[in-house]
Amino acid sequence: MLTTRLLASSQGAIRHLSTTRTALSSSTPSTTGDSVKVLGILDALKNTSPQEEASSNIGNLIKHAAQAQKKKDSSSDFDVNSITQQLHRASENYQLHINASPNNTIITLTRPNGSPLITTSGGSAGFKKAARSGYEAAHQAALQLLEKKAAKNLNPRNIHVILKGFGPGREAAFKALVGEKWNIKRITDATPVPFGGCRPKKARRL
Repeated sequence: MLTTRLLASSQGAIRHLSTTRTALSSSTPSTTGDSVKVLGILDALKNTSPQEEASSNIGNLIKHAAQAQKKKDSSSDFDVNSITQQLHRASENYQLHINASPNNTIITLTRPNGSPLITTSGGSAGFKKAARSGYEAAHQAALQLLEKKAAKNLNPRNIHVILKGFGPGREAAFKALVGEKWNIKRITDATPVPFGGCRPKKARRL
């Protein structure tokens, strides 16, 4: 269908060129030089057959279509947005919170967005009442977190350790967890410090 249309248009163009040639040949002598030049151009165009012209047009269409498809395929193979998202996920840090209060030591492993994965404490390690805040309770809570991590087959790449409070289990939990082969990228002390703040409680008298 496309070839038939191209052939018809080419034949019409050749007929138009023949009419123009006849008109130029019967022109006045003053324009003879210009007419000879135009007639030469018309002869060169007339020597091209309709079949050759149609095939060249079809070839150009196929070539442009192939180039457009190639550009489309190459752009789909290299997606900048997906690569950026993968690199961003790889650079995110899991968070390891150690909350050492005077009464207990709570250790939590969270995802980079803050959602908890594993939580242990001196109480969950089997210690009662005042013993929950001790050195041994924090150490056992840290070991329990490592056991749960292995049981859940978690392998966080990068770790951000966040310490909070000055309880007796702070150092114990930190030392037990650092002994594990973590890739610690950052350590932060998030202990709240009042600047002025509220009036403190009355001193306890023993």
